[in-house]
Amino acid sequence: MLLTAPVWATPGDDEPLGIGYLSYTPVDGSPLKSSQIGLPINTDVEMQISGWLNRVDVKQVFVNHSDQWLNGTYQFPLPQDAAVDAMTLTIGTRVIVGEVKTKGAAKKQFEEAKAAGKKASLLTQQRPNIFTSQVANLAPGERVVVEISYQQIVRYRQGEFSLRFPMAITPRYSPLSAKVSAVTLPQSAISDGLEMGVLSQHLADSHDNLNHDNQDGDSQSSGKVNIKVNLDAGMPLLAVTTPYHQMSRSEQHDSSVGLRLTKVVNRERDFVLRWQPALNDEPTALAFSQSGKTHYPESTNELSASLLAGRSDYGLVMLMPPQDESRHKMARELILVIDTSGSMNGESILQAKSALRHALAGLSHVDSFNIIAFDSSVSVLSPTPLAATAVNLGLAHQFVNALTADGGTEMAPALATALASKNVTEERGNSALRQVVFITDGAVTNEQGLFNLIAQHIGRSRLFTIGIGAAPNGYFMERAAQVGRGTYTYIGNLSEVGKEIGLLLEKIEHPVISNVEIALSDGSIPDYWPVNIGDLYANEPILVAVRLRAKQHQFRSDELLVSGELDGQFWQRRVAITRTSQAAGMDLVWARKKIAALLLSQNSSNHELVKRQVTQVALAYHLVSPYTSLVAVDKTPSRPSSETVSNASASAMLPVATQAKWPKTGSGSRLYLAIGGLMMLLLLVYWLSYTSCVRRYLINHFKLSMEVTR
Repeated sequence: MLLTAPVWATPGDDEPLGIGYLSYTPVDGSPLKSSQIGLPINTDVEMQISGWLNRVDVKQVFVNHSDQWLNGTYQFPLPQDAAVDAMTLTIGTRVIVGEVKTKGAAKKQFEEAKAAGKKASLLTQQRPNIFTSQVANLAPGERVVVEISYQQIVRYRQGEFSLRFPMAITPRYSPLSAKVSAVTLPQSAISDGLEMGVLSQHLADSHDNLNHDNQDGDSQSSGKVNIKVNLDAGMPLLAVTTPYHQMSRSEQHDSSVGLRLTKVVNRERDFVLRWQPALNDEPTALAFSQSGKTHYPESTNELSASLLAGRSDYGLVMLMPPQDESRHKMARELILVIDTSGSMNGESILQAKSALRHALAGLSHVDSFNIIAFDSSVSVLSPTPLAATAVNLGLAHQFVNALTADGGTEMAPALATALASKNVTEERGNSALRQVVFITDGAVTNEQGLFNLIAQHIGRSRLFTIGIGAAPNGYFMERAAQVGRGTYTYIGNLSEVGKEIGLLLEKIEHPVISNVEIALSDGSIPDYWPVNIGDLYANEPILVAVRLRAKQHQFRSDELLVSGELDGQFWQRRVAITRTSQAAGMDLVWARKKIAALLLSQNSSNHELVKRQVTQVALAYHLVSPYTSLVAVDKTPSRPSSETVSNASASAMLPVATQAKWPKTGSGSRLYLAIGGLMMLLLLVYWLSYTSCVRRYLINHFKLSMEVTR
């Protein structure tokens, strides 16, 4: 069974994350005509995949089945790398195109339209992977369609392409100490392990109260999702799979296929699509570009638009290290970190423990290892890394078998513990590869502080994140791996653990290309993001978004130089740039990556500067960001001024769970119940003792009264 959490889903920088809920408050304060008003949101998703790029249209259908005018609010997830650039509001035959404005200006325009009785829609970003859609003035029985479009790059790993479309939001744990960036490594951490102390368990208000009246995930309040995919791989396909959903397939030709769900589904498990092309000899690197931008201001005439299009070209560079099967394995120091908080309860903890066992099985006699488990506190297998002997591995398996999921999700102490011993490794001049494998669902709210912590203490270590469960926090997992110069792996099913962990360990066992840099053949440095390019691993390329001189420029380069270090030696490849005039959305990808990098660098000292920079980029490329929103307003009022309007928020689904109810991560409920029970017991004892005194008093008073009467 599934639960929906009663959480406000209105936009705001500091709003709690969770699920939308149903709430109705008439403007004039009068009682509602009906307590059963619902606002189900049916979602249609259409994906157009062309090579490495995926263009996605998400249609949200708001239907007012009540006899009242409603304002609707809906919170939903999107991929963390989604470059959201377009929105349309469809009312009958009228189509209104949304505009990107600063968040304050968009909110003001939406509220004014709502107050004036006009149809309007507002799309805001709460997290890079959490968005809120609002519609105003839905008439009784009316149907309004909000269509959102975004661009993203598909993933490529081990000869297989994949993408993930999130459909559920895992409730997030809010640590008591939000400023984890201030966490420092104590001196004693190196010798006797890190003792961060147990941070008080604290759960965001958004998750304190679960709606137990909707434990079955009623589709009337949650709505349904339908997905259609047009896949054009650009090369012959060997296999196409959707591991968590059943889809019908229509062949188009060798490199193209059409897919659609066999039936509409609840939003309870993320949608994953994988396809394997028929590859020949893989090139070392590829680069392709487009001319000009996707969006220009509406006031721009054709001539000025042509001039603007010539200012810059935008491209993607795929970096593939040379494949050399003869490369030897290097000694490793493997630190395994596992999340055992309450949100990992059920199948997630089983997946995580299985992942640990597979990782231990892959260790060789030259390796060392350690295991760190965390919930509200941190526990370690050993104060220092252990040699991979049979005895130590036996102790490790006992440690893993005893792990259970309960408590809060205090990641900061666990990360600090994992990164603390790097100082010892570096001081001793140990040449072993130091790799931290972090297994979690990422269900936290303090992502930025954790990114700062990783950046400050990563040193020469590499951080590899593994997302567990039906709907992990992909934004945190992927960005943490990026900051830690590692990679992110998603495991959505217990049967996949062995395969995915095996592929990850096989990849990281071998030497990598590090310190990667990109330059043009004329020696100039292009504007590329991310600036700090991660290490390259066998069969897993890295994609870098670049902005180049336009093809109209006389002095431009059609060749890139990609360089780095391979096995301690200098490595370099020349990459020809394939240019095209078609606007394929590469500028949106470049802008999104730049915004992500800017936000990653944001701290208390540069907050306003980064805010201005992000706003400038988002407005220039027509993107939704933390400081910009999409707003669409119908100029014609539709609600008579005499009609009142109610607020209705549509519910989203929690991820599918194996338990009858979703665990209350870190809420301290057991402790509070015990304290409450003790207080009730003391109150009962006191009441009983007091009643006996009262009884004796009444009896004595009665006897005295009888004597007086006599």
